[in-house]
Amino acid sequence: MAEENNKAKRIISLIVFMTLILGFGIDLYAPSFPAIAKALKTSQQLVQLSIATYFFGYVLGMLFLGPLSDALGRRRPLIFGIGFYCLMSLACVFSPNIYFLLVLRMLQGMGVSAVGMLCRSILGDVFTGKQLAKAMSYYAMSYRLGPIIAPMVGGYLVFYFGWTSNFYFLTAFGLILLVCVTWLLPETHFDLTKFHPKLVFDRYASLLKKRVFLGGALCIGMLYSLMIIFNVVGPFFIQEILGHSPISYGNIAFLLGVIAFSGMLTNRFLMQYKPPEKMIAFGMSAIVVVVFLQVVLAYLFPVNLYSFLLPVMALLFLTGLINSNIMSRVIDSGGRGKGVASALVGILIISCTGILTALSSFLESTTARPFAFAFLAIVLVCFCSYKFLFKSSSVD
Repeated sequence: MAEENNKAKRIISLIVFMTLILGFGIDLYAPSFPAIAKALKTSQQLVQLSIATYFFGYVLGMLFLGPLSDALGRRRPLIFGIGFYCLMSLACVFSPNIYFLLVLRMLQGMGVSAVGMLCRSILGDVFTGKQLAKAMSYYAMSYRLGPIIAPMVGGYLVFYFGWTSNFYFLTAFGLILLVCVTWLLPETHFDLTKFHPKLVFDRYASLLKKRVFLGGALCIGMLYSLMIIFNVVGPFFIQEILGHSPISYGNIAFLLGVIAFSGMLTNRFLMQYKPPEKMIAFGMSAIVVVVFLQVVLAYLFPVNLYSFLLPVMALLFLTGLINSNIMSRVIDSGGRGKGVASALVGILIISCTGILTALSSFLESTTARPFAFAFLAIVLVCFCSYKFLFKSSSVD
C-alpha cells in the first residue's frame, strides 16, 4: 500500500512538472509579439495567428497520439512528443520570416500535445472518482502556474535578449522534461486496445453522444479561450495603445495568473465541503454576471487599464474555481478508453480555442469594447453548453 502511495505521489509530481510547459508554450512569448512583428517585418495579425497555428498542430497531434497511447501505452508516445517538441522549439529560433514561424509553431504544437493529452490519461489510469477530481485539481493548478510565471519570464527575456531567447528557453525546458520522463515515469496503462481507424472512430462517436462529455468539453474550451484571447489582444492594447513596456505586460499577466491560481486553490479547499456540481453551478452563474459588467465598463471607459483588467481578473478566478471539476467528470466518462477520451476532449477544447483565437486576431485593439463583446458572446455560448448539455446529462 505504501509503495502504491509513493508511486501515485511520484506520478502526480511529474504531471505537475510536465504540465508547466503547456502554459509556457504560449504565454512565454506573448510579450514578444510586437518585437517579432518588427524583427520579421510582418503584421500584428500574422504574429497573433501563430497561437492559432500552434493550437491547430496541438489538435492534429492528439488525433493520433490518443488512440496510439491506448494501444502502445503512455510512455513511448510521450517521450516521442517531447523530443519532437524540443527540435521544433529550436528550429523556431532560425525562422527567416513569419510563414516559417507559423509552420514551426504548428509542428511545435503537435509535439507538445503529447504532454497535455497524456497527462490527463495517466491521471485517469491511476485515479478514479473523487481521487481523480483531486488529482485533476493539481494538474489544473500546474496548468495555470505556467501562465503565471511565463509572461513575466518572457517579458524579461525579450527585453534583455530578444525574442529568440524565448525559444531557446523552451528548448532547454523540453530537454529537462525529456530526461525526467525517460528516467522517472512508470508505465500506467496495461489494458491495451487495438489501434484500428474504425475502432477509433467508433470510440470518438460514442463519446460525442454523451452530453456530459460534449457539454463539459465545450465549456472548458470556451472558458480557456478567454485567457488565450487576452494573450492575443492584451500585448498590443497594453503596450501599443496604453504605452506600457513588455516587462509591465509580463507583470500584469503574472498578477492575472496568480488570481486564476487562487481560484484553483479555493476550489481545492471547498472540495472538502461542497460537491463539485454546486461549485460549477455557482461559478457559471457568476461568470455570466461578470461578463455583462465587463461590457458596461468597456462602454464607459474604452481606453482604461483598470476597466480592461478588473473583469478579466474576476473571470479568471471563477474559471479556476470550476474547470478541474468539469474536467474530472469529462475524463471519468471515458471509461476504459481514457486515452481516446483525453485526446477527444483536448481536440474539442483546443479546436474551440483555436477558432476563437484566430477570429480574435482580427479584433480592433484600439479600445476595450470589441474585446468585451467577444467575451460576452463566448460566455453566453458556454453557459448554454453547460445548461443544456453538461447539466442535463443526469438523464442520459
